Amino acid sequence: MHLAPNDLLQGRYRVQSLIAQGGMGAVYRAVDERLGNTVALKQTLMSDPQLRAAFEREARLLAGLHHPALPVVSDHFTEGEGQFLVMQYIPGDDLASMLASRGGPFPLAEVLPWADRLLDALDFLHTQRPPVIHRDLKPQNLKLTPRGEIVLLDFGLAKGELGSGGATGGRSLFGYTPQYAPLEQIQGTGTDPRSDLYSFGATIYQLLTGETPPDALTRASALVAGQPDPLRPAHLLRPQLPAALGDLLQLTMAQSAAQRPASAADLRRALQHAAAGASSFPQTLIAAGQAGSAGQPTINMARPGAAPTVQSHPAAPAAAGPSAVKWRLIGGAAALSVGVLVAAVFFLLQLFMGGAVGGQDTSATAMSALKPTPVMISATAGAAPELGAGVSRADPLPAGATAQIASWAVLVTGVTRGDDAWNLLYETNSNNKRPPEGQEYLVVHVRARALAGSEANRELYPRLTGDRLILYSPVAAVTPKQRPEEYAAESEHDIDFPYLVALGEGDLILNVDDLASSDTQPIFVAIDEGAAITVDPALRSIKPTSLGADPREPAGIGETVTTEDYEVTVREVLRGDAAYQRLIEANRYNDPPKDGTEYLLALVEVRFIGAKDELVMVSDSNFYSAVGDAQDVEATAIKYTSVVEPEPDMPFYLYPGGQSAGWVAVAIPKDTPSALLVFGPSFGSSDLNTRYFAIE
Repeated sequence: MHLAPNDLLQGRYRVQSLIAQGGMGAVYRAVDERLGNTVALKQTLMSDPQLRAAFEREARLLAGLHHPALPVVSDHFTEGEGQFLVMQYIPGDDLASMLASRGGPFPLAEVLPWADRLLDALDFLHTQRPPVIHRDLKPQNLKLTPRGEIVLLDFGLAKGELGSGGATGGRSLFGYTPQYAPLEQIQGTGTDPRSDLYSFGATIYQLLTGETPPDALTRASALVAGQPDPLRPAHLLRPQLPAALGDLLQLTMAQSAAQRPASAADLRRALQHAAAGASSFPQTLIAAGQAGSAGQPTINMARPGAAPTVQSHPAAPAAAGPSAVKWRLIGGAAALSVGVLVAAVFFLLQLFMGGAVGGQDTSATAMSALKPTPVMISATAGAAPELGAGVSRADPLPAGATAQIASWAVLVTGVTRGDDAWNLLYETNSNNKRPPEGQEYLVVHVRARALAGSEANRELYPRLTGDRLILYSPVAAVTPKQRPEEYAAESEHDIDFPYLVALGEGDLILNVDDLASSDTQPIFVAIDEGAAITVDPALRSIKPTSLGADPREPAGIGETVTTEDYEVTVREVLRGDAAYQRLIEANRYNDPPKDGTEYLLALVEVRFIGAKDELVMVSDSNFYSAVGDAQDVEATAIKYTSVVEPEPDMPFYLYPGGQSAGWVAVAIPKDTPSALLVFGPSFGSSDLNTRYFAIE
């Protein structure tokens, strides 16, 4: 069903012109004669019943998504042989056309706001339930509006990652565009939010260098052949770019999804550090991989071109098991370079330790007495920050004090928890979900003064911790008092922040931060009177054991393994039909396993036993499957899946001594008795934390 100018659909949408056409459909400019506004009609001509059903399902999902960097979907209908989405019409040029017409890369100052807005949109999409994965992020699918704002277009609506044709060429082939797609998407082993991060890195790389990045298959072939990675760091192509930014883009385009940043929110903050250069993200990675735990090897790497050296601490135990068990790349490609691994370690250190520390006015205990004096970082390079109350969990601001960062001043006005919190959320919106077993809602009520207006994109994002030593982020629940989308500097707002916390969590402390801050460290303020949390010195006495270190002698279900930094226990295991049924109960849109495979679903409990006061993230990307016998073990090419796990799910963030549990789903070869579940923390610099679990 091809449309012509003046065709009328649904008695409402009159076609004006064809915008773009691809193998599976077209996009038309049209006028909504009922409202009088211009819209984009996206048409699909797919005849397969399953794909048509998937198009409708995804269309309904996208219709509920509202973000400034996404087009608004207002209608979906079927007419004749075609299905249609009615979308907001976005005028302007796509970035691929602009890049070609200018004949060279964009300035860093232009690209950074686009990248920040795009990562905010990806964070929004990836935190939906189920997550929305774009699968075809590239310059052709980014439009720059006349107001200079980026809008992300052309979603792959069908399950199976079927993309749509772009307006200026670069049409997706078999569900991906080679130069921007990660290896797992090309191989068809399953995508997850980190797949979009690879495409984001490739897109920003091209915008900043003017060079199209080599495709993932070419890079994998080079690595397998023992040749250098053909992806040249961005700062070597354009020396005016910060070296740390080049390192971060290399990390974001890692061949293994496990080596990329864990989320768009994490990458957004790391990008702000990296783009700031030496003042916030050091130009060298000397000793960046130095461990915080006894026995961890220290990796030293000089820039540029110097060979890395590895020093093992005397306490380091010998790695057990066959040395060949070092697979990390999907499809069995060679291990990543030490340089990327060091950058990954440094990325986490920067992410969790924050930037320079500024002072704060703690004299006011009521919002009416606040002074709008933003926190400023020192202009002296390398100057030591002045430490004081509020910079750590061990020394938070006292309860009732005002926590002030560069963009917000925050006063906690009350807390509602347990049944009262659930009743409050249910009365506000009956679609709010009940808390999972073992958890309860806790709503923190704050009065916040915006020290910068909404145009500065400094979204208040306080997190919560307590005596369970877990860091909680606000959950997606509708509260009576939401933060307004637009606000002026010096305006005050009553805002509710909902959290799901472990039952009985005490010694509550609020971590006050925003999502766009790279110039200040978060400020801690006690919610409970006298709350303060220090690292238990007894953690230093916990030593790693050999249980589960050798894949030929894996740990059993219910047995606790002790690694250099973690204690891990597999509490429950489901596989095959039982696992898939549980996944369907968790989310009815979860896909069935691929031919020849079955799901393995495990409830895993993890305790962080590092003695250094730092934060670690445990996610499902820390787990994968392996198969083998007493002679050899190798990781499977299907080690990651993109399903929604049952609750409690991952990721979770732990301080030293913190412990939590969540479900992990991986794929394993069907009816394979020798399949193993492997715990292999991302960004690790050795195999000291890798452990193997038998599932039968």
